[in-house]
Amino acid sequence: MKFEARKSLYVGLAALSFVAATGFAATQASAKTYARVTSNATLTTDPTTRNVTTNGSNALYTKAGTLRGARVVAGKATLAQYGNSNSSQQYFRAYRVATTNKGSVYYKVVSFNGNLRGWIYGGRSTNAFGGGIASANTMTPASLPSVTKGYTLTNVNKNSLWVNPKWSQYKAKQADMSGYKSGDTFTITSAATKTREGWLYYQVTDDNNSAVTGWVFAGGLTAPATNPSTNTTTPTKDNSIQIVYLNASGQQVGQTYNWIIQSSDLKSGAKLTNGAKLGDILTNSTELTDVANKNVPAGYTISKSQPNNPVANVTVGSNYTVYVDQSVQKYASQLTYYDAKTNNQILSSQLQGNSYPQLSTIEQGIFSSPTQTTIQPALFDNAIFTNGGRLSGLTGNTINAGGQIFTPSWRFDAAKTKQANANIKYGDTIKLYYDEN
Repeated sequence: MKFEARKSLYVGLAALSFVAATGFAATQASAKTYARVTSNATLTTDPTTRNVTTNGSNALYTKAGTLRGARVVAGKATLAQYGNSNSSQQYFRAYRVATTNKGSVYYKVVSFNGNLRGWIYGGRSTNAFGGGIASANTMTPASLPSVTKGYTLTNVNKNSLWVNPKWSQYKAKQADMSGYKSGDTFTITSAATKTREGWLYYQVTDDNNSAVTGWVFAGGLTAPATNPSTNTTTPTKDNSIQIVYLNASGQQVGQTYNWIIQSSDLKSGAKLTNGAKLGDILTNSTELTDVANKNVPAGYTISKSQPNNPVANVTVGSNYTVYVDQSVQKYASQLTYYDAKTNNQILSSQLQGNSYPQLSTIEQGIFSSPTQTTIQPALFDNAIFTNGGRLSGLTGNTINAGGQIFTPSWRFDAAKTKQANANIKYGDTIKLYYDEN
């Protein structure tokens, strides 16, 4: 009897010890493997400040990537393609933010085209976008045309007004056109180009009804018509030609140039009127070519491939199309990254994705020039280095130091970078300095 009791006691203790040990081990494994969310909130700041672009350093998940059960929605390669895209449809809008118990910040984002939606690592701070995303300026300010009043909509069904240019914001909407009447004239109040496509848009207001206002593609406006005999400085359908510059994809680059034909350009007895052929009225019918060559948008050169449209056949009041190619930037500077405190180079292997920030073609152009001129300090005040820009910070690989898990990060040091790059020229290697957070 005593033997049986002792045996039962031993068996019970052994079983209890096994359960306790395995339960503790499972708890330890779970704690080391998965994070948990400590906050999850809807972003309430101005939506237009929450447009972001992906850089391919982090994937998109169904939930924060370090949580149990998180599945990949889109991999790094796909997000790198979206980040380097020439289409505004592949920007993202951030609308929720979550923080884990390990200090990581994740944002829930959706692509402008609605094809991708999920959670992506956004760095270690909620004050600025980082990690796999960076703030995006979907539109770039442009100069106003010399004439801003008296424009009409060429075809309201094809080029209507938008509250924001189409695809420049998530779910951009068309403006209310109920107060518009055919023939209404508009005043241009602002100008901007789509950062990715380079298409020019004007913000306009109806002169007859100020409630009708919005953005319209520049090619959807017709220049004002006035009497050229009393005003030869204002382009009209009776005295000018609009020179439109297109890239190889047929997208407009830069601004439309209005060439105003002067009476001194005309043959004796020729009449300057809408529809007149240049070959019939101009002393030098090739003058249009000279004007087009002199007003090519910055960063472009005249392409060797042009439409078969002899300038002599071009008519007054029409559009003249010129194809251009992006200028070759002969002097492109390479970027290197340094720790501002130690002066040691930050290696790509130290960073998430084992790579430095991937720049788009437009962003690479910031550090390039057709001539080997001196780089001005103001270059390092560019938006790419501030407010969550692609080079505003670096995020390192997660490190486990004696059981303490943390993710190093660095923020851009403009002052030291300017000092280190004093008097260097385009084509020289640029040293970017970062302070570790």
